[in-house]
Amino acid sequence: MNDKLDEKLDALFAAARHAPPDTSRLEYGFETRLTARLRGERGASLFAWAWRLCPFFAAMALAVAWWNHSSLRTETEIVAEAAQGSDEQMLVAYLTGGRL
Repeated sequence: MNDKLDEKLDALFAAARHAPPDTSRLEYGFETRLTARLRGERGASLFAWAWRLCPFFAAMALAVAWWNHSSLRTETEIVAEAAQGSDEQMLVAYLTGGRL
């Protein structure tokens, strides 16, 4: 009894191997599936990551600009104060015969 079932199964496999496959179902919506996959792969590109990180980079640029402006102002105040003639500098210049 088992031999008959094996022979029938072998015959079915042989018939399936020799029959042309039906690909009409696979052809349906091929272009749509292809474009969806390409869009999915394009979303993981470097440009997409850069666009998502753009607000972070803008915030970093603003923070650096603010920090640079505040340190520049402090340095400018120090240089302006040193350039002004103070009483001590005038006394030293008078006693040494130098100029301010």
